[in-house]
Amino acid sequence: MAGLKDADDFKSGEFFKGAETLKRICLLGGIIGLIIFLGLAYQSAGSERTGAMAYSWLFAVTFFVTLAIGGLFWTLLHHATNSGWGTVVRRLMENLGSMIPFMLILGLPLILPAFGFRDALWEWFPERKAALEESARKAQEEKGAFVEKERSETAAAQSEYEAAKKKLAARKNLTPGHKQYFEDVIAGLERHAKTLAARDLTEGSVVKELEGHHFSEVNHGLYKKRGYLNETFWYVRYVVFLTVLGGMMFLLRRWSLKQDQDGDPGWFRLMRRWSCGFLPFFGVAWTFLVFDWLMALDYTWYSTMWGVYLFSGAALSSMSLLVIVLTLLRKSGYLKNVVTMEHYFLMGRLMLTFTIFWAYIAFSQFFLIWYANITEETKFFLSRNTAYWNTYAITFLVMGHFFIPFVVLLFQKVKRVPIFLCAVALWNLFMHLLDIYWITIPERGPSLTRHAEKLLMVIPGAWIYDVLAFLTVGFIFGYLLLRQLGAASLYPCRDPRLDESLNVSG
Repeated sequence: MAGLKDADDFKSGEFFKGAETLKRICLLGGIIGLIIFLGLAYQSAGSERTGAMAYSWLFAVTFFVTLAIGGLFWTLLHHATNSGWGTVVRRLMENLGSMIPFMLILGLPLILPAFGFRDALWEWFPERKAALEESARKAQEEKGAFVEKERSETAAAQSEYEAAKKKLAARKNLTPGHKQYFEDVIAGLERHAKTLAARDLTEGSVVKELEGHHFSEVNHGLYKKRGYLNETFWYVRYVVFLTVLGGMMFLLRRWSLKQDQDGDPGWFRLMRRWSCGFLPFFGVAWTFLVFDWLMALDYTWYSTMWGVYLFSGAALSSMSLLVIVLTLLRKSGYLKNVVTMEHYFLMGRLMLTFTIFWAYIAFSQFFLIWYANITEETKFFLSRNTAYWNTYAITFLVMGHFFIPFVVLLFQKVKRVPIFLCAVALWNLFMHLLDIYWITIPERGPSLTRHAEKLLMVIPGAWIYDVLAFLTVGFIFGYLLLRQLGAASLYPCRDPRLDESLNVSG
């Protein structure tokens, strides 16, 4: 077994140092960009420009959230499958996943109404408020007449019941069958009268019932979804997403760092056991997060494949980012004795796998919706077949996101040469960026101009806010990731599977 690496020779770990200038540039760029962006939004509060900037911020934050979510997914998958090969790159996965709470906190301007972004993005907020106000107004107007009507109906039902009893008493020589029939009718009338008499006709109860009735008439779609699309539950869900997704990553990274300190294999077993349990919660939290942030941009549209579609893109783009970060670290002199071309080969295979998986989910979603031809579903693709968005989708998503990387990654040599694989990874990241842009931005024009004289598919000049938002969030993301890289060893230096990972063969 000569030539094999021994994990004992690597138990001291390897620490990332330097890049202080780059960190300062990222921090400064993020702060300046944040001040400029929020300052422009505040200056134009209530105008179309604020709405345009809301979509820009959503696009930027969502893109970087997907990268962080991918880091968490790969960490969970690594532990749940007891993966040995990925041990040396798992810390990079953990560092990437640790960005989740920071990125979700950057989403606060989107969900807090004070910034003016929320109602511009999610039309169900103002429409629900207007529907509730209209329903409350009508309920106040009708409550008196409603009570009188109910009392009249109750009295009529009671009179009908009493009359039926008297009619039965007056009948003579009824057969047992006829008598039983009339008794059953009277019993039904009695139950109906008691039900009406038992109704709560206090003002509060009457107003609530009338509000529900009118809410259904004013906006039936929001009425049917009122249990999910309401402000209270919206904010509760956001806190749950932040707690569940951020908490998972916090615990896994904390246990991983403790293992670096004492080498106790119990931490390895703990991480594996809990990762298996975490995976279902990860799937549910991620799915409903993208429901709330992206699918609800049009609350009348829905797709049951939405969560897995966004997940596939997140997994592919995050693995691509891991390849890029790993290559940059090795170029700077780190991990050269730890990471081999076999690790690159395996990461390249995962990139190829999720390239295919993304295409399969994207096509399946399109095919099923288009074939079913249900208005509430096809409207998503109809709006993206208008103006230049159709050409955009064919060029960048069909060809760029699938066919080009698929063909290139079929070659074995590409997956074993870092510079080639890095080029494909950069391409994948750019295509994922365009995918998130395609999901988010086509909603902006029709939403912001739906009440204007002329409906616009594109808001002129709004791309400037897209670039500003992306650079701002990107600088902040870069600073936080660089800080995480230097916070601990670049690989889990005392993991029981380190030997296997050091000597992996693809």
